[in-house]
Amino acid sequence: MRELAIEIGVRALLFGVFVFTEFLDPFQRVIQPEEIWLYKNPLVQSDNIPTRLMFLPFLASASRRSTWRASCTASPRAGGGRVGGSVPPSCPCTAP
Repeated sequence: MRELAIEIGVRALLFGVFVFTEFLDPFQRVIQPEEIWLYKNPLVQSDNIPTRLMFLPFLASASRRSTWRASCTASPRAGGGRVGGSVPPSCPCTAP
């Protein structure tokens, strides 16, 4: 019961901070003359972002996960599956 009261108190505090900061005046940034050059970069017409390389680690981990599932459900022992301890010891799905 005490944990619930702490949780409610923390959430109420965070909500109060949110409401307080929501109604503050917006921050106006002043750009100094020596940093104006940072914002004057020319636009590039051929902006090419290689999305294949961006998603390659995700696809590699997803394919590993599917092979793990296949190795856990298709056991070479009699009976197959996870019932009765028939999962091979090399299966990453088993708990030690």
